Amino acid sequence: MPKPKPTAPEPTPQLDPAPQGSPTDVGSDLYWRLRRDVMDGRFPPESSLMETALSGQYGVSRTPMREALALLEHDGLLERAQRGFRVRSGTAEDVVEIYEARIALEAEAAASAALRATELDLARLRRQQDVVIEAASQDGGEAAARAASFRFHELLWQAGHNATITELLVKLTARLRIYDSGPPSPFGGIEPLREEHDAILGALHDHDPERAHTAVRTHLRRSLEQRINVLIQQDGGDSP
Repeated sequence: MPKPKPTAPEPTPQLDPAPQGSPTDVGSDLYWRLRRDVMDGRFPPESSLMETALSGQYGVSRTPMREALALLEHDGLLERAQRGFRVRSGTAEDVVEIYEARIALEAEAAASAALRATELDLARLRRQQDVVIEAASQDGGEAAARAASFRFHELLWQAGHNATITELLVKLTARLRIYDSGPPSPFGGIEPLREEHDAILGALHDHDPERAHTAVRTHLRRSLEQRINVLIQQDGGDSP
């Protein structure tokens, strides 16, 4: 199956875990700068990243650059190449696999949130739901609504108070962002999104982990089906 053509990426997760074993100050700042640039598409998939060249571009010595590149390899965003590193790339099948893994983990995060979410967590989620609806109601607000919806999901991960699940979800969605370079899946309209988010919020409010688990699976499964439809169309469009 041919690779999708580049387009606007998904919003960067805001709950990035601290890089394990990263240096402080210059090294840590460099890690975040380089990670953001990779996520924003400054270096397309399969681009070569050479330690010496990057050190000059970012105005740092080779040691912190070497450490930053190693951390991004640990994150799954880069891979070793014959000379230095390169940005990882993925197939359509990889995209689907990551979606499926995200569904499983986020459903568990939601079940945990139903039991562990604080009143502050719930208030943040309700407020973010209002932001999603407001963004979607504006003319041309689909991109803003997507970003706001993604933030809703980040807050859901946080409300589960399970650092391991959150870290895994952040890494998965980061890899999804650089793998999934095709056009965004259809938004599907604000009403289904509102209903699905409300179902999640209702389950959290009632402290019902089974409902929360099911609500998130239903919500993300619809998103996956939309993504698959786009991938199939791309495949058919490129066929002779």
